[in-house]
Amino acid sequence: MEKILTLVSNNNNIITPLRIEAIEYLIKVKTAKIWLNENIACDISFSTKAGHEISSDTMVRLSKLLNSFEYDWSIQNKKDRKKKIFMSDMDSTIIKQECIDEIAYYADIQEEVIGITKMSMEGHIPFEEALKRRVSLLKGIKLEALNEIYNNKIQITDGADTLLKTLKKMNIRTILVSGGFTFFTDKLSKKLGFDENYANTLEVNDKYLTGKLLSPIIDGSSKKKVLNDTVRRLKVDRNDVIAVGDGANDIEMINAAGLGISYKAKEILKQHSNGQINYTNLESILYFIGVPKIDFYN
Repeated sequence: MEKILTLVSNNNNIITPLRIEAIEYLIKVKTAKIWLNENIACDISFSTKAGHEISSDTMVRLSKLLNSFEYDWSIQNKKDRKKKIFMSDMDSTIIKQECIDEIAYYADIQEEVIGITKMSMEGHIPFEEALKRRVSLLKGIKLEALNEIYNNKIQITDGADTLLKTLKKMNIRTILVSGGFTFFTDKLSKKLGFDENYANTLEVNDKYLTGKLLSPIIDGSSKKKVLNDTVRRLKVDRNDVIAVGDGANDIEMINAAGLGISYKAKEILKQHSNGQINYTNLESILYFIGVPKIDFYN
């Protein structure tokens, strides 16, 4: 089986031959290297014999080695590399913030809300329970406050704009799917050009939040369902999907995708991903699917 290990770094920490040799020694194969961006991003191709795939133990050690080099990486079968669908979480992935935490700061209830967010992201509280508990604390906040938060607090993650423009140029369908709120996903989808977006809808009464959500609730299982439904609708395969997220709520989506990427993520999600971005930005996803720097669309 032909595999591709993609490495991504930066100008302050270039990819060196000595480190590639260390990788070869660990996985016990000789490799062939192709630069996607000289000294910064490369594909390392190698073959594994039937019955001699890289073991889970070796993958753990490889991940630790690459993290010690501060390289971002993905590993996938060469035959599955071409992608047709891109799915992304919103909070702390496409944007730098957690929207519900920003609302909490606005209302001066951040200590309780952020504590629940942290426990949920780390997998200590079921997502739906955590979401409902946090939303209940937002009762009485004016809807116009969300506009103020969007305009003044929400920042697009580095590399997201180039990533989305390049994916669109490649005719890859783009989907924003979030356990956050449609108030924000609708605006971000229009701004960045996502084809579809799915999120939770806050109930509003007379321009004030009621502290409740309208059905259906978008949680980790819902994200996986969106992926599976999209695959069926477009008549493609799950191996044709890229998915990226940062928390426990993204595990099912990451597991279901051909290329599941953890972005500056909680450890619980990293354990399920076959691509990690810890040191660079979202443009690295383009390298993971074989796009050379010269073809990035800015």
